[in-house]
Amino acid sequence: MTGIRYRKPLLIILLCLVSISLLNANRHPETPVLNNSNDLLAATIPVNYGEVSFRERILERTEGKREPIGLVLSGGSARAFAHIGVLQYLEEQGIVPDFIVSNSMGSIVGLLYAAGLSPEQIFTVCSQLDTTQLFDLSWPLSGGFLDTSRFSSLVAAYLGDSVNLEELPIPIMIVTEDIVTKRQVRIMEGDVLTIFDAAFALPVYFPPVVYRGHLLVDGGMTNLVPLDIAYEYTDTTIVSTTFYEGKHINLRNALSVLNISIDLGKRREGVAELQKHPDAVWIRCDVEDFSFMDFAAIEDLTQRGYESARMQADKLNELDARGTTQEIRTFRSDFSARETRVLSNYRLYARVPQHTFSQQLFMGIRSFSYLDDHWYLRDDSLFGFMYQLKWKHLWVSLHGGAAWESVSPTRLYPAMSATLSYQPIAPLVLELDTVAASDENLAPSWYQRGALRFKQNYLSDSLHAEFLAQLEYRLSPSITLDSQLMHAGISLTWKRPDIRGFVLGAEGAFQLTERWERSFLHTKATMSIPVSSNFRVSVGYTGRYALDGRGDVPFYLEDGFLTRDPTLLNRGSNSTTAAPANFLVTGRFGVDWQPQNFKPTAGELLIFQNSSIGVYGDVLWNEESEWLPKVSFGTRISTTISLLGLNSLPSSLYVGYDGPANGPVWGLFFGRSL
Repeated sequence: MTGIRYRKPLLIILLCLVSISLLNANRHPETPVLNNSNDLLAATIPVNYGEVSFRERILERTEGKREPIGLVLSGGSARAFAHIGVLQYLEEQGIVPDFIVSNSMGSIVGLLYAAGLSPEQIFTVCSQLDTTQLFDLSWPLSGGFLDTSRFSSLVAAYLGDSVNLEELPIPIMIVTEDIVTKRQVRIMEGDVLTIFDAAFALPVYFPPVVYRGHLLVDGGMTNLVPLDIAYEYTDTTIVSTTFYEGKHINLRNALSVLNISIDLGKRREGVAELQKHPDAVWIRCDVEDFSFMDFAAIEDLTQRGYESARMQADKLNELDARGTTQEIRTFRSDFSARETRVLSNYRLYARVPQHTFSQQLFMGIRSFSYLDDHWYLRDDSLFGFMYQLKWKHLWVSLHGGAAWESVSPTRLYPAMSATLSYQPIAPLVLELDTVAASDENLAPSWYQRGALRFKQNYLSDSLHAEFLAQLEYRLSPSITLDSQLMHAGISLTWKRPDIRGFVLGAEGAFQLTERWERSFLHTKATMSIPVSSNFRVSVGYTGRYALDGRGDVPFYLEDGFLTRDPTLLNRGSNSTTAAPANFLVTGRFGVDWQPQNFKPTAGELLIFQNSSIGVYGDVLWNEESEWLPKVSFGTRISTTISLLGLNSLPSSLYVGYDGPANGPVWGLFFGRSL
């Protein structure tokens, strides 16, 4: 009867997930869009939107007194960051284009520049963001595996959510392809955010974008360098390219074969247009050996673009050009304050207000155990269906599937979790977690957490402060209170901007347990020091002290000591025999080798980055009569599995010896939750 009783809630939640999937499939009224292409010979005729105004605005900039200067920015995925360096060099020479033609990732840089941002501001915006937290995985019910709503919300936070393309200070044309009519669509007017999404809508990866009855995809799919178009408006053109050579790529890998085969046509068409216009000032950015998903290399890519532009200094100096206008200078001055505000909030929580309703359904991992997490009474990971909803300041996440203990897992068990996160003001976030799990007999257990987090940055964002107040409850299979914890404290993290990888952290908190009858002082300190370009040393300390002098100080895996010893794991719970010591202290030490240039890929679809291998040693004191500590030591391997450089999953595997349990111990940790 017990099994039947608890199968019903699981079935209900499964049905809810299916219903959500259907809801997600129908969130676009245009879905499905049927193929209505019925004129084969029209395929070569482009569709233009806003061309009359585009020409008028170019004429306004030149006043008919000089030949307009056009700038073509090619596609190239991450390599397109080189265009930032090109723009920087052009401005140093007093050259601001009178119009821009771009496609694919070149349009990301082009749109930001046309909106008024300086090359330095574009670099800051792009380099300070973690691109792996801007795109969410989703079933391709709308045509792509990656949801772009977080990225477009960030753009909306910078530029506003009601800006039109024809209002930007510099005229710009975004070249796209329409899979409905099979024709090229050149966009010079309309909603910037919609056009922004359409510009880089790489088929399969990103969903096509609805625009005036079209379903638009990345224009770089047919031609990386739309140079011919620029010559329809001027005879003076600068073109910046970021082609791809893909040297040392295994051409027997099926995914690599597919990627390079797709590249053949668009590369060939782009080269043909370059050869047709030898008078164009061609800045061939020296980035052709970079992977298309190496977004972390933005600094190097930008510098390469700058140096490549400088090689064309003689030709560029011959151009009759003008510098920035007063409109652009005013925008840049006003943007600086907005940039600081948006970036500060993003660095704190990796989020901005969602400008459109967004929801995704996919398979994913929810982890309650990773470095510096905020779950003391829960230490497992859950894999299964994942549903996320985002609207304005509210984020909701649902997970349902199989869970396992993060340290020495021995079995899988059904589990479901729900998380609500609300940010009423920029530095403050409210969180609520609920988890329902069961054992092999489907006997239930419950976990609940409510938290208030307040974060702030100081000293030019090098010092990060966080106040955390939370309540945690864990109920046993018999639905009786197994353990509870109230935690209130502050943590500080300092990162030296001049030493990459140097991190110093400190934490102090007041904790209550056992129906709020027991009180403890919780302290923590960590430090990570790079000793060379490939090696780093990490040390840490955690101390918990009984303020009431009753001993029996609780132990949590979050304290940093890797063990499965039942005596330690139950220390401080209602079921244990009290230990006399009024302290529990752990110490951690690790050395890791992280080769900087080691970034293996799987067909350039998955990239394994930030990979390291090292050794760790943990010590623990919680007995007054013992001077020698308990020990746990072993080796660890860590990597970040990244999809296209746009969505990542940090992962770590630990294998070692568990002194308190006198046996082996291993752990599998995933470093990100909602």
